[in-house]
Amino acid sequence: MTIVKTETSSRRMDAGRLVMVPLCTLMLTADAIILTQSVGPGFAGVLRWISNALVGAFYVLIIWAYLRRGPAKATTTSVVARTAAVTGTLTPFVFPMLPNGTVSMSRELVADVFLVTGTVWSLWSLRTLGKNLSIIAQAREVVEHGPYRWIRHPLYTGEIVSSLGLAIAVGTVPAAAVWCTLVALQVYRASQEEQILITTLPPYTAYRARTAALLPGVF
Repeated sequence: MTIVKTETSSRRMDAGRLVMVPLCTLMLTADAIILTQSVGPGFAGVLRWISNALVGAFYVLIIWAYLRRGPAKATTTSVVARTAAVTGTLTPFVFPMLPNGTVSMSRELVADVFLVTGTVWSLWSLRTLGKNLSIIAQAREVVEHGPYRWIRHPLYTGEIVSSLGLAIAVGTVPAAAVWCTLVALQVYRASQEEQILITTLPPYTAYRARTAALLPGVF
């Protein structure tokens, strides 16, 4: 993986901010429109409304993070790594475009539990990561508090869990295939980020030695 050292000048244009702030503002607006619709029937309907509200909060935190962040100390120039990062970010949006399987209230309830749980975890991770957020592999500083005390990529873990909820909600083989693809992409993204963090931030090596990547005791 090729790494470019970045000048720490506040005047340097942040391309990620120029893309992500307008995009997340658009997504936040769409989510707000969804929230104005009536809540679905039963507990599953309430959970679905809560999950949509949490997604809106997620977009708010992304906007907040990109507006606050400073220049990176290093950035990958690998086309493969950049492509995987963007693809992994956009993959969850594939689920709503897939045809649904047989409707099942119990399956929808399980799906919403995963979706809410994963989104709450992602919100905590994103709030902790703050101005260090980046879609592509970059190095700013080592974050070791919040969920980062236990795993190095908790935001990816949350996205994997919430996307599992989306896959269960669709309930088809293509949805399962999309979810497996997402997991593979997130694992690859994590490995690419670790290369740049180890190279650029010396304290990261010790942090990496005492924490799991995505799931404590497993990986």
